[in-house]
Amino acid sequence: MSLSIRARLSIWYTAVLSLVLAVAAAAFYLIHSRSRLAQVDQELARADALVARTVSTELNEGAGLAEAAREAMDTIDMPGRSLAIFDSAGVPLAGRWEPLPQGAGGALGQSSYPTATVETPAGTFRLHRAHHSYKSTTYAVGVAESLAALARELASLRRALAGSVLFALLLAAGGGRWIARAALSPVTLMAAQVRRITDRTPDFQLTAPNPRDELGLLARAFNELLVRLESALSQQRQFMADASHELRTPVSIARTAIEVTLGRQGRPEDEYRDALRVVHDQMRRLSRIVEDLFTLARADAAGLPVERSPLYLDELAADCVREAEVLAGPKGVKVEWRGPSDLEIRGDERLLREMLINLLDNAVRHTPRGGLVRVELVAGKDAVEIAVTDSGEGIPEAERERVFERFVRLRASQAGDRGGLGLPIARAIAEAHGGTLRLARSDPSGSTFLAWLPLPGHGP
Repeated sequence: MSLSIRARLSIWYTAVLSLVLAVAAAAFYLIHSRSRLAQVDQELARADALVARTVSTELNEGAGLAEAAREAMDTIDMPGRSLAIFDSAGVPLAGRWEPLPQGAGGALGQSSYPTATVETPAGTFRLHRAHHSYKSTTYAVGVAESLAALARELASLRRALAGSVLFALLLAAGGGRWIARAALSPVTLMAAQVRRITDRTPDFQLTAPNPRDELGLLARAFNELLVRLESALSQQRQFMADASHELRTPVSIARTAIEVTLGRQGRPEDEYRDALRVVHDQMRRLSRIVEDLFTLARADAAGLPVERSPLYLDELAADCVREAEVLAGPKGVKVEWRGPSDLEIRGDERLLREMLINLLDNAVRHTPRGGLVRVELVAGKDAVEIAVTDSGEGIPEAERERVFERFVRLRASQAGDRGGLGLPIARAIAEAHGGTLRLARSDPSGSTFLAWLPLPGHGP
């Protein structure tokens, strides 16, 4: 079963807080228990020091060790503790050592630690034994205290900590659920707003309660995406309208020619041939438009398939210039090219030829009678540049990037001046080869389109 983000946040919040509280409670218990045990050890050490001073006083007055031990035990009263004085052999001289076994004192004296915890039938005791010397007399003092009271205290502390942790976890679970609901409520609000977005609400914008936090940043990013999507949809709708217009024109011309021809019986053969010639020309135009649309559709979907092979770009440019001269001749436009010979690159000859033809066709169409179109190849260390320059009237600054849009109309004053698909296809071909195509210069003296293509070993 898949949990919601709210539930997962609540569970993670509770789990992390549980771990933190458990570690904190365990650390507090450990520190407190060790502190209390150290406090017991300090009290036992103070009792040992008091007994040792008392025995030393009695020995200084001339009493023997046994007598001094009895006098010291009669003087000192320590309720709740076992206290005894031993000779150098570990035999008790005076004091109360019950309920501890006699061997406990000796065993403790042989240990390197002055204190230890001993388990006895009467319970757990904390023992402290230290050796003392006064002049030539050596003796030992043993002090013991039951740990039953400390055990009860620590048990009460454990119960209190467990109850506190459990209560804190219940509060944390409720608080975590409330925090998760409060934190995710803007997401729920934005999700409801997104559900209301349709293709008929292009100007819809998401709103976040706090535009400065992370969700506000998400809302701004989504709104920017909506703007880009609306722009793309608008361009697509415009493209569909323009493509429909371009496709309708040759179809309408061909249909009209056919209807006129079939509208009267007994027409001469020449009129039928003329009608068929018109239909043939319009079908070629229609086929070219459909092929261009198919090329752009493939470029948009997954990129143009490029079949790379070695080729000489200078020879390809010379062939394309000769083809362009056929179009430029009736207009009196001169086409020339220059560049290094034997300029070898790797690329798709068919696509590169189409790119150059499209650039030359665009340049010839926008160059006035008697003008010049020039193709220039420049080889660099890692790439080759193809510059196609015309002597037309140039493109306004605000519309220079729009020349690469499909079927774009640049000048409203020229209603019939509608762009085609040549430049968009040329750019797609350059990008498919790992290069670029841009409008490098445009002014009243003409325009220069610059294609950048990588040389072998420097590109994809």
